[in-house]
Amino acid sequence: MLSDGSAAEVSGSGSLEVIAPDLDAAIHWTEHGYPHPLAKWHHHPQVEFHLIREGSGLMMAGDGVLPFEEGHVALIGSNLPHNWVSDLRPGEWLDRRDVVCHVRPEVLRVLMTYFPECSGFGVALRRASHALVLSGRSASQAASCLEAMGGHKGVRRLVDFVELLAVFEKVPDDEWSTVVTPDYNPSGGSGSERLLNAAIGYVTDNLGDDIRLEEAAAQAAMSSSAFSRFFKRTAGVGFADFVRRLRIGRACRLLASTDMPVARIQRECGYNNASNFNRQFLVVTGVTPSVYRKARQGC
Repeated sequence: MLSDGSAAEVSGSGSLEVIAPDLDAAIHWTEHGYPHPLAKWHHHPQVEFHLIREGSGLMMAGDGVLPFEEGHVALIGSNLPHNWVSDLRPGEWLDRRDVVCHVRPEVLRVLMTYFPECSGFGVALRRASHALVLSGRSASQAASCLEAMGGHKGVRRLVDFVELLAVFEKVPDDEWSTVVTPDYNPSGGSGSERLLNAAIGYVTDNLGDDIRLEEAAAQAAMSSSAFSRFFKRTAGVGFADFVRRLRIGRACRLLASTDMPVARIQRECGYNNASNFNRQFLVVTGVTPSVYRKARQGC
């Protein structure tokens, strides 16, 4: 078992993902479902444009956590660790969750150097180092560009990509935000990706059941106190808060998309009594479950 002191040396940088370059293209485009081997806490040298097509959950980037829903678009800077954790019920699978576009930062720098018309994208690139997220009309426009890239090759895909850059360059101030705190700086070391991904897997596999900090810590071969500090530093959110956000996220989805009784939703989300469920729901959303359902279902 690791001591409290040794746990402090574990890195928050995530595992290095090796993205094989396309031999005839500078723009790497792919799509995948969820769960998927690529959907984990990781980082890579490439800048990443990311679209969520379906599902909801928590986006994790650096030391920040943000809820996401269908239509979520983000730009992740080079070597910034990140992950999107979808809320899935047992046996559920999302067939087309992600659209991902990777480009090496040097390609973007060359583009901005030789085409002054693209120089304004440098602002978005700097924001991407803190995980840039779009909203509103800008997110819809960026999503359309990313989807179009999947059906095009060669110059046509390049045109889509330039249009995508233009969306990020011209985004209004009220349609963008960043996730990572300004002073974020992952520590050195290795091994944190395995431990954090194991903890995330434990939580998502048991979201409707009893989740214990001691059990998560035991899987990481840490004491509870060491694991608690490690998770907070690496994921940017406390373990209990992470569990609560995922559980309430599942409750929001079920309240909005089903006629399931609130009492059953409460149990599906791992809460044994109504008062605690209502209290935690209010903390996260600012409203009660019944008010949330009425607002989302229009009834």
